[in-house]
Formats: sequence, structure tokens, C-alpha cells
Amino acid sequence: MTELGLFFVLFVALFLGWAMGRRGSEKTSKKELKTISSDYFRGLNHLLNGQQSEAIDAFVDSLEVNSETFDIHLTLGNLFRKKGEIEKAINVHQNLLARPDIGDREMRLVQLELASDFMSAGLLDRAERLLLNIAARKTEFQTQILTLLIDLYEFEQSWEKAISISAQLQKANPSAKEAKRLAHFHCELAQAQMKNEQWKPAFSHFRDALNADPKCVRASVGMADVLCEQRRYRDAIKELKNVAEQDADFIPVILPQLKEAYQKIWSGSGYHQFLVDQNKAHASASIILALTKHYAQDDRRFAEQFLIEQLRTHPTIKGFKELIQMQLSESQGVNEQHLNVLFELIDQLTKAKHKFQCRQCGFSGHQLHWQCPSCKSWGSVKPIHGLEGE
Repeated sequence: MTELGLFFVLFVALFLGWAMGRRGSEKTSKKELKTISSDYFRGLNHLLNGQQSEAIDAFVDSLEVNSETFDIHLTLGNLFRKKGEIEKAINVHQNLLARPDIGDREMRLVQLELASDFMSAGLLDRAERLLLNIAARKTEFQTQILTLLIDLYEFEQSWEKAISISAQLQKANPSAKEAKRLAHFHCELAQAQMKNEQWKPAFSHFRDALNADPKCVRASVGMADVLCEQRRYRDAIKELKNVAEQDADFIPVILPQLKEAYQKIWSGSGYHQFLVDQNKAHASASIILALTKHYAQDDRRFAEQFLIEQLRTHPTIKGFKELIQMQLSESQGVNEQHLNVLFELIDQLTKAKHKFQCRQCGFSGHQLHWQCPSCKSWGSVKPIHGLEGE
């Protein structure tokens, strides 16, 4: 257990001691007080011996359930769940529900905690039934209830249910975080439809995603995919260029598809102008390399000089690797051997480096994930920028 957790248990222990002492002086006999004190000090002994679970069990045993100790039992149940002792958490919360004198508000609180217990235990059906039952009554805890339901449906990948509940939550209590999550639910459903070549409903869900979150890059990329499948390349270009306005960090991701779409209708001239404009506003290794390759088609010397100038203001390992490769074609003898060794080293370095990183938890990898595999946040994984990235 962490120092913070140990401090928390100690605080609970002291509070229980105070509560029992107070109650003992007013409402219990000496015999009852002796029994309570025995459980209490047994808990302290477990705590001092590093037996946190046994200590909490003893504290629970030492305190009867009533209106004065309700919050303490609720907190102890939560502590059991956070420690991974789900069965104990369920027992504590179910014991609270069994109290005949519990009020309506307290009952809703316990039901919420019990639903969280069920979800942690993988009992999703029981959690869903409990949450839907509470949600139907529209209590003051409606936001927490709907959020838990969305978490549950997200875990189950029941995207239609998740969209329905998320839309209710957004209507009642709008938030940017929930809007982003709702947009990705639409995108998940759209991608499933694309696999079955259901282009029209997929496009509709991508559009709904943008209505929920106008900055959803994934939705714009998805709409472009559908439009390209329908050979509507001009419309696809419009959606892909919209990414630069939504989040310039994702420009490197859409460049290959954008280039292909431009070549289908305008032979790439518009693509070159897009690169020039974005290089001025949001320079990155991918944009610089794309411009270098474009210039190299007509004038290799100019392309090499362009790359050198760009590396002075925007140095990256990717750009340096491209420069070595360009110089290799004109090198001979010892110089060529040295450049080959250097190129191989840089090539191994770039392959080993991760390309994407979560801005929430720091998870990094070689592939773009729309939902972080580590912290489960949506849209937080982006291309890495800087010397070792873009």
C-alpha cells in the first residue's frame, strides 16, 4: 500500500476510535465498550504489522452500521474495491442496502458504489440493470449514473447504447470531454459499417461525430475514406484539408491519402501548394520531406539545398536521414562507405523510435490508436514532434 493509502487507513482508524469512544461513553455498557475496543485495537495491531486488509476487516467488525457510521462504511467499501478486494466491497455495500433505516439519498449512493463493484468484478449485466433502474428515477446523481453506464457500454463495445446514453448526458450536462467521447463512439460504429461496405450509414455517423465534436480528426479522415471509395476525390480533399484546421499535429498522418486524392484529379499541383502553406504555418519532418521529394523530381540540387536550409531551422533525425540518402547517390569510394555506415545507424535509430505518444499518460508506440491502450482516453494519441519525431 502507498504512503497515502496507509495515511488514509490510519485516519479512518483514528476516526473510528473517536466515534466508538464517543458512542461508548453515551450509549454502551462497559462490556460492549470492551468488545468494541478489542476489535479496534486488533485492527491497529494488524495495521502496525503491515496487514492492511486484516486491519480494515477489523475496523469494519468494530463498528455497527447506523446513520452515524454510514459514510465510514461507504468509504471502507470503496477502499476494498480500489485494493482489488471486490467481494468484500460488494458485501459492505450490500450490507448497507439491507439497513431498514437507510434514506433514499443514501440508498442511491450505495447503489452507485455497488454498480461500480459489479463492473470491477466483470458482472456487467447486474451493473447495467442496477444503473438503468436508478437512472429511470432521475435523481440528483443522474450525471454519475449516466457516466457509469457509458463506461459500461464502452467496455462492452455496445456503441449504439453508448451513443444513446452519451447523447442524453450531453443534453443534460454538456462537456468537451464527453463530446469527444461521443464523437469517437460514432466513429467506431462507422468503421464497423465500412467493413461491410455500408458507405451511406458510415458517412452519416462520421458526420454525426463532427456535429458532436467539430475538432474530431478521426471523423474527417473517416469521411475522406468513404468519399474516396465513392471516387468523390474533391470532397475527400476538402475533408482532409480540414484536419489542418482541427489539429495540425495530425497533418503528417493525412499526407499520403491527400497526395493520392490530388493525383486523381489535378496531377498533384494543389498538393504542392498545400505543402508550401503548411510548411510556413506548421513545419514538420513529413511536410519537409514531401516537399523535398517533389522538388527532386525536377531539380535534385535545389531539393538538396532546400532540405539543408530546412534542417537548420527544423532539425529532425528523419530529415538528416533523407539528406544522407540524397548524398549517397553522388558519393564514391571511402565517402560512400562512410555515408552507408552512417545511414544504416540513422535508419536503425528511426525504426526503433516510436512515432506516436499519448498526451495524457505518455504511452508511446509505432501505430496510431484513436483510444489510448493504456489510459483509455480518446483522441489523445498523436504523432511525436521534435528532433526524434516530426
